[in-house]
Amino acid sequence: MKRIFLTIILILAFTAAGRSAGAEFASVDALLSRGEPQAALERLQALETSTALKDEVLWRKARAHYELARISRENKGRSAHLRDAEDFARQAIAAAPQSDEGYKWLAIALGARAEHVDVRTQIELSRRIRENIEKARALDPDDDISLLVLSRWHYKVASLGFWAKSFVRLVYGGLPEASFERAQNLLWQAIAQKDRIAHRYSLAKVYHRMGEREAALEQLRLALTLPVTFPEEVEDLEKARRKLERWQ
Repeated sequence: MKRIFLTIILILAFTAAGRSAGAEFASVDALLSRGEPQAALERLQALETSTALKDEVLWRKARAHYELARISRENKGRSAHLRDAEDFARQAIAAAPQSDEGYKWLAIALGARAEHVDVRTQIELSRRIRENIEKARALDPDDDISLLVLSRWHYKVASLGFWAKSFVRLVYGGLPEASFERAQNLLWQAIAQKDRIAHRYSLAKVYHRMGEREAALEQLRLALTLPVTFPEEVEDLEKARRKLERWQ
């Protein structure tokens, strides 16, 4: 009887701890969504010692450092935060290889790094970006952000010029299957999961590259009607306004 009682107490304790951690993570996610990555990181530092959900802490640290890199005004600080984002994402993968979040945030961090390097390095990074985002999608096919990231990969590779494509042949041993049509399909899948500014803005760019002007304008107008759901969309919203003025 005593053993049964102790078992019940332990179950209740673990349940309460799980609820507490869930509330803490929700608080961290709210901070990240509001564009307060430093406050989120401080909360995560305290949470790391009080929860067994190590991977949940680690991938959120990767996201926080990505956000800090995104708003950093110095190249040195930006690079340092992106390195930290990659490191924490890899730790999250090691802690929970069956969770999609570590792979997703590693792909996002690598993509951010690829924006500020030479073409050859961009292409070398692109291979790792695709590998990781495909792993994330295999684990959670319906995650709309993973769909967005993969669509951006297709858009960027399909947009490469002649000399860049020559580098791609060296890195990949041939051109990977990337197309604006695939980017378009992935974005429609993302929109079906959650309609966001980022998805509509990205779709407008794809349609524009495909020569479908009216479809691009329609997506920009729709983007302007949607609420901001994560900090980067503030920039996407302003870009959508400027493109709408230029493309009309």
